[in-house]
Amino acid sequence: MTDTNAAVDERSITTPAGYVGWSAAQKHEWVWETLLCGHEHHPVDRPDLEMAGAWTMLTIAGRRSQLQKTLDHDGDCMPTGRPKIIHTRGVAAMVEFVPDASSPFTGILGPVPSGGATGVCRMSLAVPPSGARSFTPGMGLKFFVDGAPSLDTLAMNHTVGQGRDINVFANTFTHDLTGEHEELRVPQKVMSVAFRRVSSNPRRLSIAHFAEWCADGSRPDLPHVPDRLVFRPHREVVEHYNASWDDDVRDPIIALPSGIGLYTVEAANAADGAPLPIGELRTTTRFVSSPGADRLFFRHHVVEDDRVH
Repeated sequence: MTDTNAAVDERSITTPAGYVGWSAAQKHEWVWETLLCGHEHHPVDRPDLEMAGAWTMLTIAGRRSQLQKTLDHDGDCMPTGRPKIIHTRGVAAMVEFVPDASSPFTGILGPVPSGGATGVCRMSLAVPPSGARSFTPGMGLKFFVDGAPSLDTLAMNHTVGQGRDINVFANTFTHDLTGEHEELRVPQKVMSVAFRRVSSNPRRLSIAHFAEWCADGSRPDLPHVPDRLVFRPHREVVEHYNASWDDDVRDPIIALPSGIGLYTVEAANAADGAPLPIGELRTTTRFVSSPGADRLFFRHHVVEDDRVH
């Protein structure tokens, strides 16, 4: 492992040549050993929680080409030189999705042997916590595929946060916030207006690709896609999580043991609306704070009908 105290130019962190063509197992190994653990932060030299300044946010938001990269960039690291605007600092761990044998869906959401996948989960806050701000956690989730781009999504409880509740795992998360808490703060309004240049519904992400790809790179002939996924916090992680307002939010997450259950994954279809448990998301490593963890990129897959051309 490299010297964790060595200076790192975060914006230069990128994946190796030919990375997309690697096997899922090779990507898993590189992300954990090199990207996440290669320059792990110590608490004494860890960057403060922060978000991009107003000028940086407006500069990115004002360029349609930059917004388009959020939808089209298929790498596992941020585009070279581009800052992370929100959810700037966080922690990441390797995870596995273990599907239920009764799952009716396809791709990685289907039952074994074709279903299931390994990947990486990043937990962060939209804005640093303070007495004047609501606590606003979110999750980036990525699964590796043999010889193809990763399968990504992002999920939150809602964009205005959870008030004074500082348990990151207090609420369910979802990738589809349509109709959830329409009120937004000024920075969120700016980004919402900006993203409408590339998506007519920036509060909804698609998870169709989760049902259209298997981890071995194969694709089902007739994909069966849920309308919505809900990530319901596992009782185990809720009970383990222990934090106060004086803590750096990364510390209680880093303290979680490897192998802990994070979420029960539920699928909902418009036909009946009743959520159906289809599997479990568990960590396979500890959580890590590092420059690589903060340069992870999670592609925003929008519903095709929402895409603005």
